[in-house]
Amino acid sequence: MASVFMAALFAHLTAQGAVVPPPARPSPQDLRCYRLMAELAQDEDPRIATAGLTGAQYFLGRIDARSPGFEPAAEGGEMRESERAALIGQCGALMGAGGRDFRSLGQQLADRRDTI
Repeated sequence: MASVFMAALFAHLTAQGAVVPPPARPSPQDLRCYRLMAELAQDEDPRIATAGLTGAQYFLGRIDARSPGFEPAAEGGEMRESERAALIGQCGALMGAGGRDFRSLGQQLADRRDTI
């Protein structure tokens, strides 16, 4: 029953022309993480390249959600080695938090599947 209500509410808001907020500038942290991960995706070690590709896609999704159509390649600049080392930990923590959020949501949905 709740799913029928949510579908009706979504249809109503869509029909009413719900106001969509204008795109915001991407988070500088997300941009730096995207650049780092895209760089790691080019590594010769396939494990690092795969992790870098996954990370680049994750941060590009965050960037696109905040600023649809934003072209991250337009944001440039060299990254110092000391910045890279610190950034790896920070970006990994952001990705880990996102993973926990998705696992939690998945568990909530699994717990409710019999009530929908």
